[in-house]
Amino acid sequence: MKSIYSKLILGFLITILLSFPIAGIVAFNMNGTEVDLQVSGELEKEFSFLETTIGSVESTGKLYEILNDYSNSLDSAITLYYNNQNYYYGTPHQRVSLNEITNLFNTEVNIDTATNSEVIYGKKVNVLGNDAYLLIQKDTLERKQSYLNSMLIVFSGIFLMGTIVFFVVADVIVRPITKLIKATKDVSNGNYGVRVSYTGDDEISKLNKSFNQMAVQLGKQEVYRQKFISDVSHEFQTPLTSIQGFAKIIKDETDLPRDQLERYVDIIIYNSNRLSQLSKNMLQLTMLESEQAQLELEEYNLLEQLTMAANSMESNALKKDIEIKFDFPKKAVLIYGDRSKLEQVWTNLISNAIKYTLDHGLITISVKRNQKSIDVSIEDTGLGMSKEVISHIFERFYREDKSRNIEGNGLGLSIVRTIVDLHGGKIDVQSTVDVGSVFTVSLPAYTQRALERLNIKR
Repeated sequence: MKSIYSKLILGFLITILLSFPIAGIVAFNMNGTEVDLQVSGELEKEFSFLETTIGSVESTGKLYEILNDYSNSLDSAITLYYNNQNYYYGTPHQRVSLNEITNLFNTEVNIDTATNSEVIYGKKVNVLGNDAYLLIQKDTLERKQSYLNSMLIVFSGIFLMGTIVFFVVADVIVRPITKLIKATKDVSNGNYGVRVSYTGDDEISKLNKSFNQMAVQLGKQEVYRQKFISDVSHEFQTPLTSIQGFAKIIKDETDLPRDQLERYVDIIIYNSNRLSQLSKNMLQLTMLESEQAQLELEEYNLLEQLTMAANSMESNALKKDIEIKFDFPKKAVLIYGDRSKLEQVWTNLISNAIKYTLDHGLITISVKRNQKSIDVSIEDTGLGMSKEVISHIFERFYREDKSRNIEGNGLGLSIVRTIVDLHGGKIDVQSTVDVGSVFTVSLPAYTQRALERLNIKR
């Protein structure tokens, strides 16, 4: 029983085998009781008529003739206990013994009973001035058998129609599941363009919609994976090519001047450091995006951290004569977060601002504390970005064409967004080409106690 189809058939048969006999027994017993009550009422009326009739006879011969004719005409069995003898007319299935009738004469109880096949009604009567006991029995088996036959015909019709409807419904259920299984195999083989169609609003339709959404996401992931591999290959290939080229020159050219040799070695060291940094960033981003990523939360002064991050970038800013300006509140701003990871956020954002700001430019770092968030804005007077560029800047390895000559590997902002997301915050970008950009990081203004109550670990 591996397929759903076979399980549905088995379930249907078990349901029929259990429900039909139970329903039949209940219905047959209820109908049998109804038949017995109906026949009992008929016998009571017949007895009343017969009692009146035999009460006016003047001879035993006439009495016996009336009882015999009555039994034949009404298809009833009559038993008369008279003069210490039983007289039977018709063919009763159940003969009441002489002792039973004699015992009944000693009581005031009238017979009114039913068996599986007969209903018996009787009581004391007066016959030719003497006490007698008269019983009328009527067969109910034929009526009950007729009902049983009708019930079998009805159940057979229900079973036949139910079977037809079941197979139609089972086919409606199983067929889309079969298609879904085939589509799943296609996806497992790398065909992410496969889709399943199913109209309606039932569970199968919802399952198919979920499958289609999964296939779309897997397709996007595949495109993203291929692009990622391509980007990684490109980012690694450029410095590797440079390293290999200059290393070969150093190996082949044994009479290189000292200054030229040192320049080639510096290029090799530079590209080696670039590869090393790229590897570290990729490893860090992978760890941050994994389910095991953990934050080491602590409460500290955000303003001090931002000042230290800016000071660490001061030498790079001085080379381009860039001024770094602070717009901080007068009071300390305490934040509850991962100090080392948030420090990397500010370092990356400030470093980017310096890279893309022209000489003699200005970078403004401002902090605002609201009721629910702490907002850190880093504004520069740099190259700026178009809306198209803004929509991609947080993607791995994305770098605008005009910034290709600027040092970097396109992973910094991906790391920034991932760290901000881990803290439950968000990052927003506003930029104008040739005017500048503003990166605003909004972090939840949680206290340590609130975070512990919310059980925030990431």
